[in-house]
Amino acid sequence: MTEDSQTPSTTNGSANPAPETAALEAEIERTREDLAQTVDQLAAKLDMKTRIRRRATIVKDGAVWQARRLRDRATDADGRPTGTTIGAGVVVAAMTALVVLGVRRRRGHR
Repeated sequence: MTEDSQTPSTTNGSANPAPETAALEAEIERTREDLAQTVDQLAAKLDMKTRIRRRATIVKDGAVWQARRLRDRATDADGRPTGTTIGAGVVVAAMTALVVLGVRRRRGHR
C-alpha cells in the first residue's frame, strides 16, 4: 500500500480534506485529549503513596497552624504564659490525673 492510498479522500481532488473528514479528525483529537485526561485522573487516584503524603502534609500544616495559634493565645507579648493559661493547665492536669486514677481503679476491679 502506498502513502498516497492512505491519505483521506477529498471532495474536489485537491490536497485539502473534505470538511466532514476534518471535523472527524478534530473530534478524534478531542476524544484522545479527553481520554488522556481521564487516564491521568485515574492514575492519580490510584497513586496511594502520593495521596497519603499529600494528606499527611495537609494534616501536619493544620496541626502546626493550630499549635501556633494556641501558643499565641496562651502567651502575652513577651512570651510569658497568661493567667488564664496557667489556670487552664492546672485544670487539664487535674482532669488527666482523675481519668488515669479512674482507669487504674477499673482495671484493678476486673
